[in-house]
Amino acid sequence: MKEKKYTILIMSAPIGSGHALAAQALQEEFTSTGKCEVVLGNAFDFFPKVLGTMVLEAYLFVLKKFPVLYEIAYRWGNNPGGSFWLRNLINKSLAVIADSYLRKVSPDLVIATHATPAGIFSAYKERHSESRILLASVITDYTVHKWWLCKNTDFYFLGAELDLGDCFGSGQQIFCHGIPVRKEFNADYDREVLRASYGWSPDETVCILMGGGEGLLPMQDIINELGIGKNEDRSIRCVAITGRNKVLERELQKKYPEMQVYGFTEEIPKLMHAADVLISKAGGLTAAETLTTGLYYIVYRPLPGQEKENAEYLRMAGAAVIAEAPSDVLRLIRSLPSNKEASAGNLGKPEAAKDIVRTLLCALADR
Repeated sequence: MKEKKYTILIMSAPIGSGHALAAQALQEEFTSTGKCEVVLGNAFDFFPKVLGTMVLEAYLFVLKKFPVLYEIAYRWGNNPGGSFWLRNLINKSLAVIADSYLRKVSPDLVIATHATPAGIFSAYKERHSESRILLASVITDYTVHKWWLCKNTDFYFLGAELDLGDCFGSGQQIFCHGIPVRKEFNADYDREVLRASYGWSPDETVCILMGGGEGLLPMQDIINELGIGKNEDRSIRCVAITGRNKVLERELQKKYPEMQVYGFTEEIPKLMHAADVLISKAGGLTAAETLTTGLYYIVYRPLPGQEKENAEYLRMAGAAVIAEAPSDVLRLIRSLPSNKEASAGNLGKPEAAKDIVRTLLCALADR
């Protein structure tokens, strides 16, 4: 008789690219076991399309133009007394819409890599107390925002060992397996061969500039400070990854024709294994990938909210340094030989996806 496979529904949200990348990492691992059928979902599919687009555009606009407003909203959301009524209203409303979707997929396990689907499916389980669906939250930051905390969540997987007091309910199981990264970030590359394939010499310091999927980093200011294109310091090479920001990609290619500029690319794991320094934001997935590959990590002017909290956690752990201005970046790169040990690559959790999958498959079998 053919063994029945578990149906795993992994839900993310398109706010930033990290949540979807964590979902992909888990999908890879579940699929490799041969025991699961995996469905990837997007929580914004439960919103009316026009509303979902408006929310995403407003989110990016606020981050770029008025980050202080995002910080206010983040802190208000982290105050259960003031914000949970809104969260619960949204979740309960969307849980009604998710009803038919869940009946169609019929999952044994739902995994949320963003707080929104975690809340939606917790509300669904409250409406359907007879449901035997297990719900797991994989938190993709080094801190835990209060909107993640839902009474019907069965498992929490944290990015780091955190002292959260009595935040979690009785019966909820907590694991600190780390943030899941895709297998390519833990592959056994030959670093010298990789560097040669990109045309990098062994004695130059290769710095990757990366601003996430939207390219949110003042790359030209940093490049100019490093003297790229002005023959000021041949020992430093910059490689820019602009993500979906096509305007920035074209600007950099035009202004710095000798510099390697990538848009949205699948080369990131190889580039990170070959380079020396990453200059980027403090998104949870970016940090997890950087720690896994062992790069010296310079967090540039972290955005308020979870990025700032991630950056502070990494700084305190000795896993990253923080630059508030382009001149700080140059100073930190120049001090790299004496500071390189501060890049705590051993804090990376390359087996996080495998550990999470193993834990959840055991829970399904026990159930």
